[in-house]
Amino acid sequence: MKKYIVLISCLIFSTVFFSCEDFLEKPISSDITVDSVFNSTIRTEQFLWNVYSTASIYEFNHFWSSTDPRFYHYGASGSLVSVATDELEVEGTYPAIPRYFHTGTWNAATIDPGSWGLEFMSHITYQGIRNANIFIENVDRSPFPESEKNSMKAEARFLRALMHFDLMQRLGGISIVDRVLSVSSIDDVEGVKIPRSTYAQTVDFIVSECEEATQFLPNVYEDTKYLGRIVKGAALALKARVLLYAASPLFNDPDGQPYVPVSDPVLRELIGYPSYDANRWQLAAQANKAVLDWASNESGWCRLYDGFDNPVDRYEEIFINHTCPEVILSAGLMQNAGGYFCLFMLPGQIIPQGQNNPSNHAITFNFTKFYQKKDGTDQVWDEAEGVAYPYSQYQRKLGELEPRFQASVFQSGTEWSRGSGTVYHFYETNTLQLKDIRGVGFMRKFVKGVTPNSPAPRWITFRLAEFYLNYAEALNEINGSPTEIEWAVNQVRRRVDMPDVRYTNQDEMRKIIRRERAVELAFEQHRYFDLRRWKTASEEGVMKGKIYTLKLYDTKPEPTYKLEQISSRVWDDKMYLYPFRQQEVDLGYIIQNPGW
Repeated sequence: MKKYIVLISCLIFSTVFFSCEDFLEKPISSDITVDSVFNSTIRTEQFLWNVYSTASIYEFNHFWSSTDPRFYHYGASGSLVSVATDELEVEGTYPAIPRYFHTGTWNAATIDPGSWGLEFMSHITYQGIRNANIFIENVDRSPFPESEKNSMKAEARFLRALMHFDLMQRLGGISIVDRVLSVSSIDDVEGVKIPRSTYAQTVDFIVSECEEATQFLPNVYEDTKYLGRIVKGAALALKARVLLYAASPLFNDPDGQPYVPVSDPVLRELIGYPSYDANRWQLAAQANKAVLDWASNESGWCRLYDGFDNPVDRYEEIFINHTCPEVILSAGLMQNAGGYFCLFMLPGQIIPQGQNNPSNHAITFNFTKFYQKKDGTDQVWDEAEGVAYPYSQYQRKLGELEPRFQASVFQSGTEWSRGSGTVYHFYETNTLQLKDIRGVGFMRKFVKGVTPNSPAPRWITFRLAEFYLNYAEALNEINGSPTEIEWAVNQVRRRVDMPDVRYTNQDEMRKIIRRERAVELAFEQHRYFDLRRWKTASEEGVMKGKIYTLKLYDTKPEPTYKLEQISSRVWDDKMYLYPFRQQEVDLGYIIQNPGW
């Protein structure tokens, strides 16, 4: 039976693609067994690191390591999912993943692990869940003191919950795997055919796991060698985010209507709650306030980052300082920024010589309009298509935008690395400059000043600013205290020296909060799921319709810019939830999401 515990990850949601020779980086035929792992403190810890490495906390970083097969899973996460929204446009001809989103051609077959399908592959997540289950069921056998075993088990339970959420936010109700699955032989697949749980059951499971984990996780690890390990605040954060999603219209529609017509009551419960309950917003508000209270009263370290006098530097530091006190959970994978990361993320002249087909990430004009000027007023844009406007006006208008734009966008006329003295321009016809940009500027967030030899950026899973905005959103939906709602939003705005907002009514505050989320959390893999849970992805210029840029031309006597359309995107409401892989549906135990 021992060998079959090793093989199980090859069966659930991955029956044809991966071997299982990655178990503790040993072949199946090795003498490494569960017994030999958990009778050693070193091997027990190594197995826990294996759980971390297969969990869903690395996001886009997985893709940029060409030696990591998990890049199939997260190839578009964190970066390319933003390309499916109004945030970004991909440069060049590669990768092709976003085109599945843009054209609406993706389906249950194109997410098969044998293809370059979408950005997410559930079988990889289930491999990570299996690793977590093995650890949870066996760590008590290890020589560690009881308190350490409890803490380590709590870490694994959190990671298991996080991976279930990774599935849930895309698929709705999923197959909950809370134990090591056993089979009698390699041909026995019945033991791994686990039907979908309802959406409510999935939410309850993840919340319960988080609550269990909080009992044993520390507020902080005093020894710096534990930097990056799960703390209590991470479990509170996951619970808070899950409950916010659960309260949102996609799953908790005020009219009780699903995103597409569904007559089958069983399917209806798989894709969300069959009826609206305002109390779900109340639970979300309480859970997100608990994160803020933990940061203020228990953590001893977690706060909105307030270093630097310059608000641009203050905001940038969050994403490049690996010990930033605002970050509750983050991860980095690669040792440097070379290779695939360099090819796909960095602007054209910054990539290594010979890599001449960059697929960099450009900010769309659609998204640029969310940024206000430094005084809190909206920028006035010239939006007549095809009309040439002076380049000086382009620079002035972008330069007037608030600090978070300056920190997040590498725009024409600025330095890639501040203080370098090298200023880049993005003229369409100037071969000596960065050319062919399909957006207002390149993404600077995460990658400010990065070169092929730089340390790799990290991916932030949870940071405190999100939970101020989560709290404000949930409180607004239950018509909570206007003063409290203002306070939560303005804490985030004051950090970058932006003027306070004022509450007028629920509808207007909803718009303010959603705009603030777009700006504060830009490119952090929030907007893609926010637009879904709000059921606003179908709006023109968001995940559907015309996407624009401000394109620069090296004209004489002065360069000019024009508003030009760069793409037209397709949306179908069935896309609010992903399809399950067709080969799993064909096995007869998975009910497919509607429309697929």
